[in-house]
Amino acid sequence: MNINIKESEMVEFKESLSELKEGGQTLCSFANHKGGVLYFGIKNNGDVLGIQNITSRTLTNITQYLFDNLEPQKIIQIEEELVKDKSLIKITIGKSNTPYHTFRKRPYIRIGNTTKDMPYEEYQDRLLKYKSNNQDSSAMMIPDIKITDLSVDAIRELRQLLTQSGRYEIDINQLTDEQLLKDLLLIRENKITVAALVLLGTEATLSKSFPYVEVRYGYRINEGEIINQDTAIFKGGYLCYYNKIWSKIQSRNITINIPFEMRLIERKAFDEQSIREAINNAIVHRDYFLSESTFVMQYSTKIAIKNPGGFPEGITKENILYESKPRNKLLADILFKCELVEQFGNGVNLMYKNQVSLGKNPPNYDKTTENRVVLELDGNIQDIEFAKYVFRVAISKQKNLNDTELFILNKIKKGQPVKSDDTTKDLLSLGLIEQIGYEKYMLSKQYYLDMDKKGKYTKTKGLTRNKNKELILQHLKDFGTGKKQDFVQIFEYKLTEKQIWTLLNELREEGKIYFDGKMRSPKGVWRLKI
Repeated sequence: MNINIKESEMVEFKESLSELKEGGQTLCSFANHKGGVLYFGIKNNGDVLGIQNITSRTLTNITQYLFDNLEPQKIIQIEEELVKDKSLIKITIGKSNTPYHTFRKRPYIRIGNTTKDMPYEEYQDRLLKYKSNNQDSSAMMIPDIKITDLSVDAIRELRQLLTQSGRYEIDINQLTDEQLLKDLLLIRENKITVAALVLLGTEATLSKSFPYVEVRYGYRINEGEIINQDTAIFKGGYLCYYNKIWSKIQSRNITINIPFEMRLIERKAFDEQSIREAINNAIVHRDYFLSESTFVMQYSTKIAIKNPGGFPEGITKENILYESKPRNKLLADILFKCELVEQFGNGVNLMYKNQVSLGKNPPNYDKTTENRVVLELDGNIQDIEFAKYVFRVAISKQKNLNDTELFILNKIKKGQPVKSDDTTKDLLSLGLIEQIGYEKYMLSKQYYLDMDKKGKYTKTKGLTRNKNKELILQHLKDFGTGKKQDFVQIFEYKLTEKQIWTLLNELREEGKIYFDGKMRSPKGVWRLKI
């Protein structure tokens, strides 16, 4: 008897629990790599043997054994799985945020479909890299750098930004430059920090200490071009040139006209707030110990920002809208006090809101790798109708939709399911969406009226409702009668009992079914009306 799946980079088979130690080594290698699934009860060739007498105690003992011998300890998922009447033990482990696990004090790595001993040098490198990634590298002190190596102009700009922002309550006019930098922790133990050098260093000092701390800009009309039509290299302290980067982008920033009612609304392909936030995020999150520059590539309708260092531990492109973990906390704190970045963790949300509210694609991180974050911002309006819809909501409801509301509306527009929560309740109360099933919504009737898509509204709402009614009628044709629990099973909790009751009543009013018995009586049943 053979199973359909095969051993691979993320799947391994063990014949029996006598190989539990080897299984633990494999799980360790999975955790250090991409995660994976381990089956007990299958031969290497895929023949299913099964495991006899699996009890809850069996699963508990395996879990405890693995948990005790895996360091750092990691939660696993273990379950019994039936394949063609044979019982298997399936253990799933995810990719770890701490990629230096050992099993019984030895590290393992997955190479192809085999588990190998991890070289000790690689283990030490992973351990050191993880620890350095989880420290604030921007707060590290640099020997042999003095305050005279910092730019006078950059320090002057820092003072001006702090005064204007109102986020720094101390009267800095009474402080010397050195005392100000000490109060901001940019100087510690009379030594200059990485953050101070990145923000305030002279071009000459940075070229000697951190030659790759620079932003390289390029412009091409489209991605098919090979040679840049315009280039610039921004060196020195970031506060010396942060405005110059935006000026360079703005000089190539085309205007987009959005027809709305009897007028044209003008918007730039790239809004200043999003671009500044994106570049500031790059400064806050880059790895300053990698020999690579930050790149800003501008096209007529797209901007791509490539930044050294992958996502910080625990951050993925799937959760980046909700999670935040700055790699350089001191840098983030200074830029926040200067009001160059929004509240911590708000940057991606702000970009998302600005993009989606204009009918553009959300910020795209799909090209990000382990060693480089790539952010693409679309300048094209992909859905001008949605942009008009957002404008109309802002005017008629006197409400500017926030990033969470736009995220939900965008998912609903695409026909994706969303959870029922306070946001969906608010959108329902505002009349911006309609509920057509359990955790299933559509944009409001008014949206389709405004967009002159009345037929699409009827199709989207009507087909779903009619299909549900057809299921009810088919059940009554097949079995003759139907009770409440039958219909609950039919819809598998996709509809609430109230929604099911509404459908039944509609069918009764249409003369297609009737209730045999006292209404809502547990002994009564629904029947087809002949």
